[in-house]
Amino acid sequence: MGIVEQFQQSLFFQWKEIGKWKAQSIWKSFFYLLCLVLLSSLILSFSSFSKTSKLDYEALLTEMEPFVLSEKGLDYTGEPLIVPIPVFDTTVTIGKVTQRATTDYVVTLQGDGFKFGKNGLMSPNITSYSRLPIWGSMQEYTNADVLKLLQENASQLKQVAFFYQYVKAFLQVIISIVFISIIALVSIPFGRSASVSYRRLWMFGAYGVTLPIVIKTILKLTGFFIPYFGMMYWFAVIIFVFLTVNTIKRSA
Repeated sequence: MGIVEQFQQSLFFQWKEIGKWKAQSIWKSFFYLLCLVLLSSLILSFSSFSKTSKLDYEALLTEMEPFVLSEKGLDYTGEPLIVPIPVFDTTVTIGKVTQRATTDYVVTLQGDGFKFGKNGLMSPNITSYSRLPIWGSMQEYTNADVLKLLQENASQLKQVAFFYQYVKAFLQVIISIVFISIIALVSIPFGRSASVSYRRLWMFGAYGVTLPIVIKTILKLTGFFIPYFGMMYWFAVIIFVFLTVNTIKRSA
């Protein structure tokens, strides 16, 4: 069976058809998973760079109300601000912002410190600005100082952004392999009752990622947020494996 047909059946959760698949090399399943994760990462990386390039941070720093950031705190009396940095999957908020961010991570700058956390799971603890490794000879930062830093380190920031995207894609592959291996491992007793080997369980898990990763890619492209989606992502894979093995068991 061709990889395109396998993709289509996996995408639409056609576990009855997938249960009829012959056992294949675990390397083919791994190659499918690798292509799927890297393709999603490539699309999202291109989108994040494109969105970031359209944002004018220099104009923002020039036009926003003056601020002074020092080890003691942040002095800012302007309107609340939301500053997305899509290429780093991060949104910086200043002041009491009620609008939900569209990136994975959020940094909230407050008068006495900052908070960092995953979108929807913000840490309750406030970290002092004195702990930031940015001081050195600088005692404080103003709008002009930050603007100057951005201009002087533009190329380095792009390099860091590319490196971040590469590392993120690599971690996505590793996390997917680990979780699928665990799902296949804990499914062995159930699979044994249907004479399904670990290799086939791993295959079902690898192809079961198809629909969740497609939905994840669409959500990130559109900026739509679903709480606890990461948990639902892997729960969907578990259901996929269970339904496929159950189909084999019933047809035996």
